[in-house]
Amino acid sequence: MRRSLPVLAALSTLLGPAARAEERPSPPTLLSLATLPDEDRLAALLWERSPDFAEARARIAASRAALQRTHLLPNPELDVSMNTIPIGETNPPGLRRLDDVPNYVIGVSELVELGKRGPRQDAAKAALSATALDVHATLRTRTYDVLERAADVAATEVRIAELRKLTEDALKLTELQRARQQHGDAAGLDVDRSTLEAQALETSLGEEQVKLADALIACARLAGLPCEPFGGREPASAFLKMRLDRASVPDAIESRPDLRALGAQQDAAQASLKLARRRWIPDPTVRAGYTRDQFMISGNQKNSLFVGLSIPLPFFDHGQADAHEASASAESARVARELLAAQAKREAEVLDQQLRAVRQRRDRLHTQTLPLAEGVVRRLDAAVKAGGAALQDLLLARRTYGELLLHAADLDQTAYHLTVALDRTSAAGPRAPDALAHPKS
Repeated sequence: MRRSLPVLAALSTLLGPAARAEERPSPPTLLSLATLPDEDRLAALLWERSPDFAEARARIAASRAALQRTHLLPNPELDVSMNTIPIGETNPPGLRRLDDVPNYVIGVSELVELGKRGPRQDAAKAALSATALDVHATLRTRTYDVLERAADVAATEVRIAELRKLTEDALKLTELQRARQQHGDAAGLDVDRSTLEAQALETSLGEEQVKLADALIACARLAGLPCEPFGGREPASAFLKMRLDRASVPDAIESRPDLRALGAQQDAAQASLKLARRRWIPDPTVRAGYTRDQFMISGNQKNSLFVGLSIPLPFFDHGQADAHEASASAESARVARELLAAQAKREAEVLDQQLRAVRQRRDRLHTQTLPLAEGVVRRLDAAVKAGGAALQDLLLARRTYGELLLHAADLDQTAYHLTVALDRTSAAGPRAPDALAHPKS
Protein backbone atom coordinates (compact mmCIF):
# COMPACT_ATOMS: atom_id res chain seq x y z
CA MET A 1 0.00 0.00 0.00
CA ARG A 2 2.83 2.36 0.86
CA ARG A 3 4.58 1.63 -2.45
CA SER A 4 1.43 2.56 -4.39
CA LEU A 5 1.23 6.04 -2.85
CA PRO A 6 4.18 7.50 -4.84
CA VAL A 7 2.78 5.94 -7.99
CA LEU A 8 -0.62 7.54 -7.38
CA ALA A 9 1.03 10.86 -6.63
CA ALA A 10 2.98 10.67 -9.88
CA LEU A 11 -0.16 9.79 -11.84
CA SER A 12 -2.06 12.67 -10.29
CA THR A 13 0.80 15.01 -11.20
CA LEU A 14 0.76 13.83 -14.80
CA LEU A 15 -3.02 13.80 -15.14
CA GLY A 16 -3.57 17.07 -13.26
CA PRO A 17 -2.93 19.42 -16.20
CA ALA A 18 -5.06 17.25 -18.47
CA ALA A 19 -7.91 17.26 -15.98
CA ARG A 20 -7.66 21.03 -15.59
CA ALA A 21 -7.67 21.37 -19.38
CA GLU A 22 -10.85 19.32 -19.55
CA GLU A 23 -12.46 21.51 -16.89
CA ARG A 24 -11.58 24.69 -18.83
CA PRO A 25 -14.66 25.92 -20.69
CA SER A 26 -14.44 25.49 -24.43
CA PRO A 27 -15.07 28.50 -26.66
CA PRO A 28 -18.68 28.86 -27.82
CA THR A 29 -19.55 27.45 -31.21
CA LEU A 30 -22.59 29.71 -31.71
CA LEU A 31 -24.02 32.92 -30.32
CA SER A 32 -27.36 32.32 -28.61
CA LEU A 33 -29.33 35.55 -28.90
CA ALA A 34 -31.75 34.45 -26.19
CA THR A 35 -28.87 34.41 -23.68
CA LEU A 36 -26.85 37.23 -25.22
CA PRO A 37 -24.14 38.39 -22.79
CA ASP A 38 -23.81 41.98 -21.66
CA GLU A 39 -21.86 44.49 -23.72
CA ASP A 40 -18.53 43.88 -21.97
CA ARG A 41 -18.64 40.10 -22.43
CA LEU A 42 -20.01 40.43 -25.95
CA ALA A 43 -17.10 42.71 -26.87
CA ALA A 44 -14.64 40.24 -25.34
CA LEU A 45 -16.26 37.43 -27.34
CA LEU A 46 -16.02 39.43 -30.57
CA TRP A 47 -12.38 40.26 -29.83
CA GLU A 48 -11.57 36.59 -29.48
CA ARG A 49 -13.79 35.12 -32.19
CA SER A 50 -14.20 37.65 -34.98
CA PRO A 51 -11.58 37.21 -37.72
CA ASP A 52 -11.74 40.92 -38.53
CA PHE A 53 -9.71 41.75 -35.40
CA ALA A 54 -6.69 39.63 -36.37
CA GLU A 55 -5.25 42.63 -38.20
CA ALA A 56 -6.04 44.82 -35.18
CA ARG A 57 -3.93 42.56 -32.97
CA ALA A 58 -1.07 42.92 -35.45
CA ARG A 59 -1.43 46.71 -35.32
CA ILE A 60 -1.27 46.69 -31.52
CA ALA A 61 1.80 44.41 -31.60
CA ALA A 62 3.52 46.66 -34.15
CA SER A 63 2.83 49.78 -32.05
CA ARG A 64 4.17 48.10 -28.93
CA ALA A 65 7.27 46.99 -30.80
CA ALA A 66 7.79 50.55 -32.03
CA LEU A 67 7.52 51.85 -28.45
CA GLN A 68 9.93 49.18 -27.19
CA ARG A 69 12.36 50.13 -29.95
CA THR A 70 12.49 53.75 -28.74
CA HIS A 71 13.83 52.59 -25.35
CA LEU A 72 16.78 50.78 -26.93
CA LEU A 73 20.15 52.44 -27.52
CA PRO A 74 21.54 52.57 -31.04
CA ASN A 75 23.66 49.55 -31.87
CA PRO A 76 27.42 50.17 -31.80
CA GLU A 77 29.38 49.61 -34.98
CA LEU A 78 32.50 47.47 -35.21
CA ASP A 79 35.14 48.62 -37.72
CA VAL A 80 37.89 46.26 -38.86
CA SER A 81 40.38 47.35 -41.51
CA MET A 82 43.71 46.43 -43.03
CA ASN A 83 45.60 49.55 -44.11
CA THR A 84 48.81 50.56 -45.91
CA ILE A 85 48.74 47.64 -48.30
CA PRO A 86 51.76 48.23 -50.57
CA ILE A 87 51.44 48.40 -54.33
CA GLY A 88 54.52 48.01 -56.44
CA GLU A 89 58.03 48.37 -54.94
CA THR A 90 58.19 48.59 -51.16
CA ASN A 91 60.03 51.42 -49.44
CA PRO A 92 62.70 50.46 -48.51
CA PRO A 93 62.90 47.67 -51.09
CA GLY A 94 62.86 44.02 -50.07
CA LEU A 95 60.14 44.18 -47.39
CA ARG A 96 57.57 41.44 -47.12
CA ARG A 97 54.36 42.94 -48.43
CA LEU A 98 51.89 41.43 -45.95
CA ASP A 99 54.13 40.86 -42.96
CA ASP A 100 56.24 44.03 -42.68
CA VAL A 101 54.08 46.87 -44.05
CA PRO A 102 50.28 46.76 -43.39
CA ASN A 103 48.66 47.87 -40.14
CA TYR A 104 45.44 46.44 -38.72
CA VAL A 105 42.79 48.56 -37.03
CA ILE A 106 39.85 47.42 -34.85
CA GLY A 107 37.46 50.11 -33.64
CA VAL A 108 34.01 50.60 -32.14
CA SER A 109 31.77 53.60 -32.83
CA GLU A 110 28.59 54.62 -31.01
CA LEU A 111 26.02 57.26 -31.93
CA VAL A 112 25.06 59.56 -29.04
CA GLU A 113 21.60 61.13 -29.45
CA LEU A 114 21.11 64.51 -27.84
CA GLY A 115 17.60 65.63 -26.86
CA LYS A 116 15.78 63.20 -29.13
CA ARG A 117 15.08 60.01 -27.18
CA GLY A 118 12.47 61.60 -24.91
CA PRO A 119 10.29 63.10 -27.69
CA ARG A 120 10.64 59.91 -29.75
CA GLN A 121 9.45 57.81 -26.78
CA ASP A 122 6.56 60.21 -26.13
CA ALA A 123 5.51 60.03 -29.77
CA ALA A 124 5.61 56.22 -29.78
CA LYS A 125 3.69 56.00 -26.51
CA ALA A 126 0.99 58.35 -27.80
CA ALA A 127 0.86 56.41 -31.08
CA LEU A 128 0.33 53.16 -29.16
CA SER A 129 -2.45 54.78 -27.15
CA ALA A 130 -4.04 56.09 -30.35
CA THR A 131 -3.88 52.65 -31.96
CA ALA A 132 -5.40 50.95 -28.90
CA LEU A 133 -8.19 53.53 -28.69
CA ASP A 134 -8.88 53.27 -32.40
CA VAL A 135 -9.18 49.48 -32.15
CA HIS A 136 -11.41 49.91 -29.08
CA ALA A 137 -13.63 52.26 -31.09
CA THR A 138 -13.86 49.67 -33.87
CA LEU A 139 -14.71 46.94 -31.35
CA ARG A 140 -17.32 49.20 -29.76
CA THR A 141 -18.89 49.82 -33.16
CA ARG A 142 -18.89 46.11 -33.92
CA THR A 143 -20.58 45.34 -30.57
CA TYR A 144 -23.36 47.81 -31.31
CA ASP A 145 -23.71 46.39 -34.83
CA VAL A 146 -24.26 42.91 -33.38
CA LEU A 147 -26.82 44.27 -30.90
CA GLU A 148 -28.70 45.99 -33.70
CA ARG A 149 -28.75 42.81 -35.78
CA ALA A 150 -30.01 40.96 -32.70
CA ALA A 151 -32.78 43.57 -32.41
CA ASP A 152 -33.69 42.99 -36.06
CA VAL A 153 -33.88 39.26 -35.38
CA ALA A 154 -36.04 39.83 -32.30
CA ALA A 155 -38.47 42.17 -34.05
CA THR A 156 -38.70 39.81 -37.01
CA GLU A 157 -39.47 36.85 -34.75
CA VAL A 158 -42.21 38.88 -33.04
CA ARG A 159 -43.70 39.80 -36.42
CA ILE A 160 -43.51 36.17 -37.61
CA ALA A 161 -45.37 34.98 -34.50
CA GLU A 162 -48.12 37.55 -34.99
CA LEU A 163 -48.34 36.98 -38.75
CA ARG A 164 -48.82 33.27 -38.14
CA LYS A 165 -51.78 34.01 -35.89
CA LEU A 166 -53.18 36.49 -38.40
CA THR A 167 -52.76 33.98 -41.23
CA GLU A 168 -54.53 31.27 -39.26
CA ASP A 169 -57.39 33.65 -38.46
CA ALA A 170 -57.57 34.77 -42.11
CA LEU A 171 -57.82 31.15 -43.25
CA LYS A 172 -60.54 30.51 -40.67
CA LEU A 173 -62.40 33.60 -41.85
CA THR A 174 -62.10 32.44 -45.46
CA GLU A 175 -63.56 29.05 -44.60
CA LEU A 176 -66.31 30.78 -42.67
CA GLN A 177 -67.15 33.01 -45.63
CA ARG A 178 -67.27 29.96 -47.94
CA ALA A 179 -69.66 28.22 -45.57
CA ARG A 180 -71.85 31.32 -45.42
CA GLN A 181 -71.77 31.57 -49.21
CA GLN A 182 -73.00 28.01 -49.51
CA HIS A 183 -75.93 28.89 -47.27
CA GLY A 184 -76.57 32.08 -49.19
CA ASP A 185 -75.56 34.37 -46.30
CA ALA A 186 -72.43 35.85 -48.02
CA ALA A 187 -71.59 37.02 -51.50
CA GLY A 188 -68.81 35.57 -53.60
CA LEU A 189 -66.99 38.90 -53.38
CA ASP A 190 -66.61 38.48 -49.62
CA VAL A 191 -65.06 35.05 -50.15
CA ASP A 192 -62.63 36.39 -52.74
CA ARG A 193 -61.66 39.31 -50.51
CA SER A 194 -60.99 36.97 -47.57
CA THR A 195 -58.96 34.67 -49.80
CA LEU A 196 -56.81 37.55 -51.07
CA GLU A 197 -56.24 38.81 -47.53
CA ALA A 198 -55.14 35.36 -46.41
CA GLN A 199 -52.78 35.05 -49.36
CA ALA A 200 -51.36 38.52 -48.66
CA LEU A 201 -50.72 37.53 -45.06
CA GLU A 202 -49.02 34.31 -46.17
CA THR A 203 -46.82 36.36 -48.52
CA SER A 204 -45.95 38.74 -45.70
CA LEU A 205 -45.13 35.78 -43.47
CA GLY A 206 -42.79 34.35 -46.12
CA GLU A 207 -41.08 37.73 -46.54
CA GLU A 208 -40.52 38.02 -42.79
CA GLN A 209 -39.00 34.53 -42.71
CA VAL A 210 -36.58 35.59 -45.46
CA LYS A 211 -35.74 38.73 -43.45
CA LEU A 212 -35.07 36.54 -40.42
CA ALA A 213 -32.63 34.39 -42.39
CA ASP A 214 -30.88 37.51 -43.73
CA ALA A 215 -30.65 39.04 -40.26
CA LEU A 216 -29.13 35.84 -38.84
CA ILE A 217 -26.57 35.76 -41.67
CA ALA A 218 -25.65 39.40 -41.01
CA CYS A 219 -25.35 38.68 -37.29
CA ALA A 220 -23.09 35.70 -37.93
CA ARG A 221 -20.92 37.72 -40.30
CA LEU A 222 -20.42 40.40 -37.66
CA ALA A 223 -19.98 38.06 -34.68
CA GLY A 224 -17.67 35.57 -36.37
CA LEU A 225 -19.84 32.59 -35.34
CA PRO A 226 -23.41 31.43 -36.10
CA CYS A 227 -26.24 33.29 -34.37
CA GLU A 228 -29.07 31.26 -32.87
CA PRO A 229 -32.50 32.99 -32.92
CA PHE A 230 -34.51 33.74 -29.80
CA GLY A 231 -36.89 30.89 -30.50
CA GLY A 232 -40.16 32.59 -29.63
CA ARG A 233 -42.10 35.79 -29.24
CA GLU A 234 -41.63 36.14 -25.48
CA PRO A 235 -37.80 36.12 -25.29
CA ALA A 236 -37.61 38.30 -28.39
CA SER A 237 -39.98 40.89 -26.92
CA ALA A 238 -38.13 40.77 -23.60
CA PHE A 239 -34.83 41.49 -25.38
CA LEU A 240 -36.25 44.58 -27.07
CA LYS A 241 -37.91 45.92 -23.93
CA MET A 242 -34.88 45.32 -21.72
CA ARG A 243 -32.86 48.06 -23.42
CA LEU A 244 -35.81 50.39 -23.77
CA ASP A 245 -36.50 50.23 -20.03
CA ARG A 246 -32.89 51.08 -19.21
CA ALA A 247 -32.07 54.55 -17.92
CA SER A 248 -30.56 56.95 -20.43
CA VAL A 249 -26.80 57.33 -20.47
CA PRO A 250 -25.48 60.76 -19.38
CA ASP A 251 -23.77 62.88 -22.01
CA ALA A 252 -20.04 62.16 -22.12
CA ILE A 253 -19.12 62.64 -25.73
CA GLU A 254 -15.54 63.76 -25.08
CA SER A 255 -14.69 60.37 -23.54
CA ARG A 256 -15.59 58.39 -26.63
CA PRO A 257 -12.69 56.14 -27.67
CA ASP A 258 -12.58 57.48 -31.23
CA LEU A 259 -12.34 61.07 -29.96
CA ARG A 260 -9.70 60.06 -27.44
CA ALA A 261 -7.83 58.32 -30.26
CA LEU A 262 -7.77 61.59 -32.20
CA GLY A 263 -6.47 63.33 -29.08
CA ALA A 264 -3.73 60.74 -28.75
CA GLN A 265 -2.88 61.20 -32.43
CA GLN A 266 -2.55 64.92 -31.78
CA ASP A 267 -0.23 64.22 -28.83
CA ALA A 268 1.88 61.91 -30.99
CA ALA A 269 2.13 64.56 -33.69
CA GLN A 270 3.12 67.20 -31.13
CA ALA A 271 5.87 64.91 -29.82
CA SER A 272 7.02 64.25 -33.40
CA LEU A 273 7.06 68.01 -34.00
CA LYS A 274 9.26 68.47 -30.94
CA LEU A 275 11.55 65.73 -32.19
CA ALA A 276 11.75 67.33 -35.64
CA ARG A 277 12.64 70.72 -34.17
CA ARG A 278 15.52 69.14 -32.26
CA ARG A 279 17.02 67.75 -35.44
CA TRP A 280 19.24 70.84 -35.56
CA ILE A 281 21.13 69.46 -32.54
CA PRO A 282 23.92 67.33 -34.07
CA ASP A 283 24.28 63.80 -32.74
CA PRO A 284 28.00 63.02 -32.32
CA THR A 285 29.50 59.63 -33.01
CA VAL A 286 32.23 58.54 -30.59
CA ARG A 287 34.93 56.17 -31.83
CA ALA A 288 37.61 54.20 -30.05
CA GLY A 289 39.90 51.44 -31.26
CA TYR A 290 43.23 49.65 -31.41
CA THR A 291 45.91 49.77 -34.10
CA ARG A 292 48.64 47.19 -34.67
CA ASP A 293 51.28 48.51 -37.04
CA GLN A 294 53.87 46.25 -38.71
CA PHE A 295 55.73 49.00 -40.55
CA MET A 296 58.29 49.22 -37.79
CA ILE A 297 61.17 50.08 -40.10
CA SER A 298 59.64 53.53 -40.64
CA GLY A 299 59.57 54.18 -36.91
CA ASN A 300 55.82 53.65 -36.40
CA GLN A 301 54.37 52.61 -33.04
CA LYS A 302 53.63 48.89 -33.07
CA ASN A 303 50.63 48.99 -30.67
CA SER A 304 48.47 52.06 -30.21
CA LEU A 305 44.95 53.20 -29.30
CA PHE A 306 42.86 55.88 -30.91
CA VAL A 307 39.72 57.86 -30.04
CA GLY A 308 37.68 60.04 -32.31
CA LEU A 309 34.57 62.17 -32.57
CA SER A 310 32.51 62.94 -35.67
CA ILE A 311 29.78 65.56 -35.65
CA PRO A 312 27.26 65.99 -38.50
CA LEU A 313 26.57 69.52 -39.66
CA PRO A 314 22.79 70.00 -40.14
CA PHE A 315 23.11 72.84 -42.62
CA PHE A 316 20.61 71.64 -45.21
CA ASP A 317 18.28 69.12 -43.56
CA HIS A 318 17.62 70.08 -39.96
CA GLY A 319 14.12 68.56 -39.66
CA GLN A 320 12.12 71.29 -41.40
CA ALA A 321 10.23 68.81 -43.61
CA ASP A 322 9.45 66.50 -40.68
CA ALA A 323 8.32 69.50 -38.63
CA HIS A 324 5.95 70.60 -41.39
CA GLU A 325 4.47 67.09 -41.64
CA ALA A 326 4.06 66.72 -37.86
CA SER A 327 2.48 70.17 -37.55
CA ALA A 328 -0.02 69.33 -40.30
CA SER A 329 -0.85 65.99 -38.64
CA ALA A 330 -1.42 67.64 -35.26
CA GLU A 331 -3.68 70.29 -36.78
CA SER A 332 -5.60 67.67 -38.75
CA ALA A 333 -6.21 65.55 -35.64
CA ARG A 334 -7.31 68.61 -33.65
CA VAL A 335 -9.75 69.81 -36.30
CA ALA A 336 -11.13 66.29 -36.86
CA ARG A 337 -11.69 65.85 -33.13
CA GLU A 338 -13.51 69.17 -32.79
CA LEU A 339 -15.70 68.57 -35.84
CA LEU A 340 -16.54 65.01 -34.81
CA ALA A 341 -17.44 66.11 -31.27
CA ALA A 342 -19.68 68.89 -32.60
CA GLN A 343 -21.34 66.48 -35.03
CA ALA A 344 -21.94 63.98 -32.23
CA LYS A 345 -23.60 66.66 -30.10
CA ARG A 346 -25.92 67.64 -32.94
CA GLU A 347 -26.79 64.00 -33.62
CA ALA A 348 -27.45 63.38 -29.93
CA GLU A 349 -29.97 66.22 -29.81
CA VAL A 350 -31.83 64.99 -32.90
CA LEU A 351 -31.77 61.36 -31.77
CA ASP A 352 -33.01 62.30 -28.32
CA GLN A 353 -35.97 64.12 -29.83
CA GLN A 354 -36.77 61.19 -32.10
CA LEU A 355 -36.50 58.73 -29.23
CA ARG A 356 -38.84 60.79 -27.05
CA ALA A 357 -41.40 60.90 -29.85
CA VAL A 358 -41.18 57.15 -30.43
CA ARG A 359 -41.39 56.48 -26.68
CA GLN A 360 -44.56 58.57 -26.47
CA ARG A 361 -46.15 56.69 -29.35
CA ARG A 362 -45.00 53.40 -27.87
CA ASP A 363 -46.30 54.23 -24.40
CA ARG A 364 -49.65 55.36 -25.79
CA LEU A 365 -49.91 52.17 -27.82
CA HIS A 366 -49.05 49.91 -24.86
CA THR A 367 -51.09 51.76 -22.24
CA GLN A 368 -54.20 52.70 -24.26
CA THR A 369 -54.62 51.15 -27.69
CA LEU A 370 -53.40 47.61 -27.08
CA PRO A 371 -55.32 47.11 -23.80
CA LEU A 372 -58.47 48.42 -25.51
CA ALA A 373 -58.04 46.07 -28.49
CA GLU A 374 -57.26 43.16 -26.20
CA GLY A 375 -60.35 43.90 -24.15
CA VAL A 376 -62.51 43.94 -27.27
CA VAL A 377 -61.13 40.58 -28.33
CA ARG A 378 -61.71 39.15 -24.87
CA ARG A 379 -65.30 40.37 -24.71
CA LEU A 380 -66.09 39.16 -28.21
CA ASP A 381 -64.58 35.78 -27.42
CA ALA A 382 -66.85 35.47 -24.39
CA ALA A 383 -69.83 36.63 -26.46
CA VAL A 384 -69.12 34.09 -29.20
CA LYS A 385 -68.91 31.30 -26.65
CA ALA A 386 -72.23 32.46 -25.21
CA GLY A 387 -73.80 32.67 -28.66
CA GLY A 388 -74.25 36.43 -28.55
CA ALA A 389 -71.80 37.40 -31.32
CA ALA A 390 -70.64 36.06 -34.65
CA LEU A 391 -67.31 34.33 -35.07
CA GLN A 392 -66.58 36.63 -37.99
CA ASP A 393 -66.62 39.66 -35.69
CA LEU A 394 -64.18 37.93 -33.32
CA LEU A 395 -61.78 37.07 -36.12
CA LEU A 396 -61.86 40.64 -37.44
CA ALA A 397 -61.19 42.01 -33.96
CA ARG A 398 -58.30 39.59 -33.53
CA ARG A 399 -56.92 40.75 -36.87
CA THR A 400 -57.03 44.37 -35.70
CA TYR A 401 -55.31 43.40 -32.45
CA GLY A 402 -52.62 41.46 -34.35
CA GLU A 403 -51.96 44.39 -36.67
CA LEU A 404 -51.53 46.62 -33.63
CA LEU A 405 -49.04 44.12 -32.21
CA LEU A 406 -47.12 44.23 -35.48
CA HIS A 407 -47.03 48.01 -35.23
CA ALA A 408 -45.81 47.71 -31.63
CA ALA A 409 -42.99 45.42 -32.77
CA ASP A 410 -41.97 48.01 -35.38
CA LEU A 411 -41.97 50.74 -32.72
CA ASP A 412 -39.88 48.59 -30.37
CA GLN A 413 -37.36 47.93 -33.13
CA THR A 414 -37.17 51.63 -34.03
CA ALA A 415 -36.78 52.65 -30.39
CA TYR A 416 -34.05 50.05 -29.89
CA HIS A 417 -32.07 51.35 -32.84
CA LEU A 418 -32.46 54.92 -31.56
CA THR A 419 -31.14 53.98 -28.11
CA VAL A 420 -28.14 52.29 -29.71
CA ALA A 421 -27.56 55.35 -31.91
CA LEU A 422 -27.66 57.56 -28.81
CA ASP A 423 -25.12 55.33 -27.09
CA ARG A 424 -22.90 55.55 -30.16
CA THR A 425 -22.82 59.35 -29.88
CA SER A 426 -21.92 59.21 -26.19
CA ALA A 427 -19.12 57.43 -24.36
CA ALA A 428 -21.33 54.47 -23.46
CA GLY A 429 -20.41 51.01 -24.55
CA PRO A 430 -18.24 48.05 -23.61
CA ARG A 431 -14.97 48.50 -21.82
CA ALA A 432 -11.80 47.70 -23.67
CA PRO A 433 -10.40 44.15 -23.41
CA ASP A 434 -7.31 43.67 -21.29
CA ALA A 435 -5.16 43.66 -24.43
CA LEU A 436 -6.28 47.25 -25.11
CA ALA A 437 -7.18 48.73 -21.73
CA HIS A 438 -3.62 49.19 -20.42
CA PRO A 439 -1.08 49.44 -23.23
CA LYS A 440 2.35 48.51 -21.98
CA SER A 441 5.11 51.02 -22.44
